[in-house]
Amino acid sequence: MGLLAASGVVLPVQAQTTEPQSAPVDSSPRFECQVNNGQYTVMYRPTTQPDQAYPWAVPEDMGGDWPAEHRCDVISERLEFYRPDGLLELRTDRLNGYNIVCVTTEQDNTCRIVFTVPPGQDAVVTRDRVFDNLVAADQGQSTAGINTFANGSSNILSQIEAALGGTDLNRGRSNGINLQPFLDTVDGGTGTQLRPAVIPGRRLNPGSF
Repeated sequence: MGLLAASGVVLPVQAQTTEPQSAPVDSSPRFECQVNNGQYTVMYRPTTQPDQAYPWAVPEDMGGDWPAEHRCDVISERLEFYRPDGLLELRTDRLNGYNIVCVTTEQDNTCRIVFTVPPGQDAVVTRDRVFDNLVAADQGQSTAGINTFANGSSNILSQIEAALGGTDLNRGRSNGINLQPFLDTVDGGTGTQLRPAVIPGRRLNPGSF
């Protein structure tokens, strides 16, 4: 503390300190629903690759009251809501008597709902069909981002099955799908499966539905 003489009076002078400025927090959503090749697709946009978008899910019309665009919007919102807690695994479970596809996080080991499986459908098969791009990569297959869904087809599993001589890849897949390879390190992932994708598609406005 220094001293200041003014009009014969000695006044204390407070040392001036500069508050450190915190780094800006990127609040932009990572998960969004977009139309790609005519299909409603849940896309993941890592902050370290701002010009890239990675397809996570293609929720086709599966019956029930929700069309594909509504499911896409809800799945995107829920994944985005859970993302700050550290996404870990995509699993299946039961909730209020219904089969659900759900996700665990680092902060909450309970399985939190992503979407409800329509009655009469196998939960694991439905999960793997909707998230088949992740399933293919989790199986060790090479995926090419959006190109996976070329010609309006999102059924990678059937293509791989045919290549392997008809092996049913859904058998024994009741375990969870590890999501960390598909997440940026900023979001708690490893990023090992984040390959360059195509130009981002058209974003949807959830308020339009």
